[in-house]
Amino acid sequence: MIKHIVIWKLNNKTLPLEECEDALAIKDALENLVGKIPGLVKAEVGVDFRGKDTSGDIVLYSEFESKEALENYQDHPEHVQVGRDIVRLRTFDRKMIDYQV
Repeated sequence: MIKHIVIWKLNNKTLPLEECEDALAIKDALENLVGKIPGLVKAEVGVDFRGKDTSGDIVLYSEFESKEALENYQDHPEHVQVGRDIVRLRTFDRKMIDYQV
């Protein structure tokens, strides 16, 4: 099992973040990739509620069947489209980690 976690800061935040249109658009788009991309087992998007300077604004927690499934996800047209048309337009300061369990 591979876990892929990404944290972003939003360009245009509105508070509370749980109701921010940009955050909700990202959440919806990323979570809807499950079932469309082979090997993507789970995608959960969380929105920060604390608002600390050191906090990210939005996080993606996802699970993949294998390293190969993660690699295929990176280039999959559905993922590329979501990244290009939804996530990158609304975020900056992306941090990411992939690990195997």
